[in-house]
Amino acid sequence: MASELHETIFMAKQERHKNLFLNYKNLNMFPVELLKDEGLRFLERLYMKRNSLTTLPDNLAQKLPNLIELYLHSNNIVVIPEAIGNLARLQSLDLSNNALQLLCPEVGRLRSLRHLRLSNNQLKNLPSEIGDLQDLETLDVSMNQLMSLPDSLHRCVSLQNLTVDHNLLSHVPRQLCWLHCLNQLSMAANRLTFLPLDLGRSRELQFVFVDNNTDLKGLRPSSIFLRCKKLVASRRLIEFIHL
Repeated sequence: MASELHETIFMAKQERHKNLFLNYKNLNMFPVELLKDEGLRFLERLYMKRNSLTTLPDNLAQKLPNLIELYLHSNNIVVIPEAIGNLARLQSLDLSNNALQLLCPEVGRLRSLRHLRLSNNQLKNLPSEIGDLQDLETLDVSMNQLMSLPDSLHRCVSLQNLTVDHNLLSHVPRQLCWLHCLNQLSMAANRLTFLPLDLGRSRELQFVFVDNNTDLKGLRPSSIFLRCKKLVASRRLIEFIHL
């Protein structure tokens, strides 16, 4: 396996590959071959899902400065280094199905980031700096331990799809109503007791999922969701005409 890995990385360097697939390699450490000498400065997409990584190297951005997409789905990563914020070109980061307990504030420096997937970790909060991601379109933090969302989230003015299913949320920040690009909002299986009355103000909002919130009662087809095409609540689907 080691010789195969070495050959794969050697060929990627020699042929200046833009994509490198290291999925299912039983890796418990980040391959040093990727970080030697000048690294892989031409690499744009790195796939390392289904390994056993626990952390990332501090010099990742220095050695792989042109990364656009980084896929680390299904590892054992507990923490990501502050230097992650130096990946200036990064547009997609997938850390789903890891063991993250904390998301460092430096993630807010990833100003090119469009897709951030953090589902199925152990996060109890999100840093306020996440609001600095003004190009962010997709945020998935489902299956964590979040009790609230940062008020700064409304500054993610490009956000289209927000998924926070299976957390511990008791309320939805009213500031989410200011996200004029938001198309889909999914908050199923939380502890919601009410929804903001003006949640349906966004002309782009089409789908709201709030099923399996047992304390959320009394929802009716009302002016809250007249702009939505679909509201899923308490295991029933209510359809609306989009204005």
